[in-house]
Amino acid sequence: MRREFEISVAPVEGGWSVLCGSQLHPMMFLSGARAEQQARALARRLSLTGDHASVKVHDRTSTLVGATRYWALEPLREAD
Repeated sequence: MRREFEISVAPVEGGWSVLCGSQLHPMMFLSGARAEQQARALARRLSLTGDHASVKVHDRTSTLVGATRYWALEPLREAD
């Protein structure tokens, strides 16, 4: 069964957070660009394991400014 992960990039005091609900530990970055980069990398890795993921990016006013969906990919199988 495929799981669904929602990853959020949002401003916090002193930097930017990457949150994935209660499923994964939160991450903290000083740079919003770095936080977004890591959120997208996490979503790609989750899709490679067969799970769906979405990344929602918020600006400094907490307004949603972007969203990207990463569909689950089937693991590659070796040819017989």
